[in-house]
Amino acid sequence: MPRIAVDSGPSGKLVKVTSGQTFARCRALLVGTAGTGTLVDATGTTLTDVPLQQGYNPLEVTKVTFGTVNDVWALY
Repeated sequence: MPRIAVDSGPSGKLVKVTSGQTFARCRALLVGTAGTGTLVDATGTTLTDVPLQQGYNPLEVTKVTFGTVNDVWALY
């Protein structure tokens, strides 16, 4: 699987995620309430029931559909 280069500095923008809405590839997710979600990763692969911890999740994704996770922010 190809590796996608990511800037290692701090994020410069935070955007509230709406469940099921596609967005530009983010650098990470910031989660307020831990739980699971269905993600579309940077390669376009859909992953179901992914556990997301409260706090910082260093995942490059383009879509999050909430399962039990809540209060999700995309970091750019």
